[in-house]
Amino acid sequence: MIITVINQKGGVGKTTTSVNLAYTLAKTKNTALIDLDPEGGATVSFGIKREKKDYPLGGKSVNIFNVEMFPAHIGLLKVELNGDIESTVSTLRKIAESFDYLVIDTPPNLGTLSVSAMMAADKIVTPITPQPLVLEAAKNLDSRLVSLNKKAFAVTNMSKKAVNVDYSAVKSIDIAIPQSKLFSEATRLGVPAIRYEEFRVKKPKLGSLYEKLAKMVIE
Repeated sequence: MIITVINQKGGVGKTTTSVNLAYTLAKTKNTALIDLDPEGGATVSFGIKREKKDYPLGGKSVNIFNVEMFPAHIGLLKVELNGDIESTVSTLRKIAESFDYLVIDTPPNLGTLSVSAMMAADKIVTPITPQPLVLEAAKNLDSRLVSLNKKAFAVTNMSKKAVNVDYSAVKSIDIAIPQSKLFSEATRLGVPAIRYEEFRVKKPKLGSLYEKLAKMVIE
């Protein structure tokens, strides 16, 4: 199953969602995470340096925290610019054949890499926050999803209460991930936030939220 995490608006917790969702799924299933964002946010979140070498898409991976991680690299810029969506979709599906779940973290735009990730996806998750510009971006994403005949779950980040979104293709689910300094601390240390929380907090809460999200997505 391919699970694409996408939102063309930056700063909504897209990478955080990708990283912690993949980590959660990897506890019980053979799971991979591919970082399609040339900026390499998910790569850094796993404590890996962004590759300066040019690899083919899916050409290099490393297993960390039981997640097969395909880090960002400079070759992603070529994929983005060449516009070959059909070939990119085919490659992503080929990579996914080796895993139970392939989570895809996407760039904050609707370019070649993001559209390819949506087209390849079996399930799509779009993180949102309770901000007007973010909700407007969700509307724009909805239009693109309708044209691709795809649907997405909207999960609320940085809030104690889920935002109600009910568009044609984007529907909110009753999950809200609260804002927490644990996320930035975990990124700085290069570990998933829920793994960091397990050692940092006496009564972890984030893990159960991502387990709930994972369950809703894969059903």
